[in-house]
Amino acid sequence: MLSKTCATLLLTLATGLGVADAAVRYDFRPVSAEMQAFVDANALDGASLRVDKAGTVVYRAAFGGYTTGTRVPIASGSKWLSGLTVARLVDKGLMRWSDTVGQYFPNAPADKKPITLAQLFSHTSGLPDTDNLCMSNPRITLGDCANTILANSTLIGTPGTVFAYGGNSMQVAGRMAEIAAGKAWDDLFIEQTATPLGLAQTDYAYDSTVAGYVRMANPRIAEGGRSTLEDYGHVVDMLLADGRYNGKVFLSSATLATMSIDRTVGARNLSRPPYTDGFGYGIGHWIDSAKDPNATALVISSPGAFGFTPWVDYGSGVAGVLLVKDQRFKLVPDIDAIRATVNAVTTPSGGLYLAAPSSALPAANKTTPSAAARPRGAVDPATNRRR
Repeated sequence: MLSKTCATLLLTLATGLGVADAAVRYDFRPVSAEMQAFVDANALDGASLRVDKAGTVVYRAAFGGYTTGTRVPIASGSKWLSGLTVARLVDKGLMRWSDTVGQYFPNAPADKKPITLAQLFSHTSGLPDTDNLCMSNPRITLGDCANTILANSTLIGTPGTVFAYGGNSMQVAGRMAEIAAGKAWDDLFIEQTATPLGLAQTDYAYDSTVAGYVRMANPRIAEGGRSTLEDYGHVVDMLLADGRYNGKVFLSSATLATMSIDRTVGARNLSRPPYTDGFGYGIGHWIDSAKDPNATALVISSPGAFGFTPWVDYGSGVAGVLLVKDQRFKLVPDIDAIRATVNAVTTPSGGLYLAAPSSALPAANKTTPSAAARPRGAVDPATNRRR
């Protein structure tokens, strides 16, 4: 009789090879083995992984007690979703990255009025990195919380000169988006992001177990999301396809390029999460940068505190989502190893081709990034870690 682990692995291999959208099959057995070991070694409830290679979903598998439909809180994975939602308003001309707090909050303290939307979404606003208690209050609105943050916070640095990773600034930016669009954040997110990307199981009710979309009067813009493997897979699919999804432009190449400019260049680091030394930060996501303000990223990502890790590796043509709920700080080495193995098995020398490929998205969705938006940078191929 096969051991439970071996039986699970065989089932997973069948799942990983059988449910992918692509007719092309790569030999993902090393990835499946690492994923199973990842769950076993860390005593996880489960985990799942989805991989898009050059616009085709080539792997989708769940391990342990997870299914591919398991929904979990994604913590800072929310920053990417929120940044993209605001970026849509920028693309439509309803906001500009140079918009200031003073334009939306005329009664804000004078030292906070010059803070820009781009600074709010890149942790360079100078607002404190410790989340204000208002962010955990479901009985107030996003506007109430934003006003509280602005009125009661003391700047920890001159806006644009410091990097301090936290949620306060994005809470203020979320309220600015509400004002610009004339809609509550939930309606804005549904209209601008969830509907066009087909996110049926994604909202900002991170601590809820209620099915469907749960509205929040005071959503945590930076860390309050919950999602599924497939839903967030649509997000990274779009990013890998240079802003196109389902045959339509979701975001312009110019806006995507702007979002991946490293805003930490020249800024003094005051706080950042573990395992992010040397990483740059754009608008709503981490980036790999040559420390050039005009450079864009080869690899962009938005991992959360519970281990949830979405990424796009433009150099390898890979977009992935690893869904898990535990403590990221203890999982990062294993997650990095899994990502490196994904790159290895999806290279031309590592692929196992059984049939012609079929796109995960309509043919119109598969485009080559423009020169302006195509990321540049460097990754250590041995570790898949940003340098």
